[in-house]
Amino acid sequence: PPPSPSPQLTVPAMDREIPGFYVIIPAGGAGTRLWPLSRENHPKFLLDIDLSGRSLLQSTWHRLVPLAGSSRMTVVAGPCHSESIQTQLPQLESDNLFTEPGPKDSMAAIGLAAAILLHRDQDAVIGSFAADHMIAGEDAFLNSVTEAVKVAKEGFLVTIGIAPS
Repeated sequence: PPPSPSPQLTVPAMDREIPGFYVIIPAGGAGTRLWPLSRENHPKFLLDIDLSGRSLLQSTWHRLVPLAGSSRMTVVAGPCHSESIQTQLPQLESDNLFTEPGPKDSMAAIGLAAAILLHRDQDAVIGSFAADHMIAGEDAFLNSVTEAVKVAKEGFLVTIGIAPS
């Protein structure tokens, strides 16, 4: 059975909210890599891969909500996943679930979400974090994101965990 909504997702362990910081969680894919567990209508990001009681999507939300607050957390996905996302993330505001008109890969989905967010707040600092990543050392990760946001506010493009080329 899919992970159920968790009350733990609404209460971050430590409030580190960064004013003006928005999170985009692209949640898509055809679910082919982990077949038969993951399928097109139930992809990897909706699964509890590590048996923590949370799906990968819920873990991503829980990891980042202390930095952005729930009002600046967004998810972009295809229409076939909207209902499952709303079920797993009941605290996701309905106008922060962006539905892409067609599957065009991650960059187009992130671009759509970024355009919407910049229309709402032209001073937004936006971070994109995949719905299906597993990250160990969450405190170090949050410190890295906090530092990245500081650098981004100075006008730089920042990547975490990827050496720019």
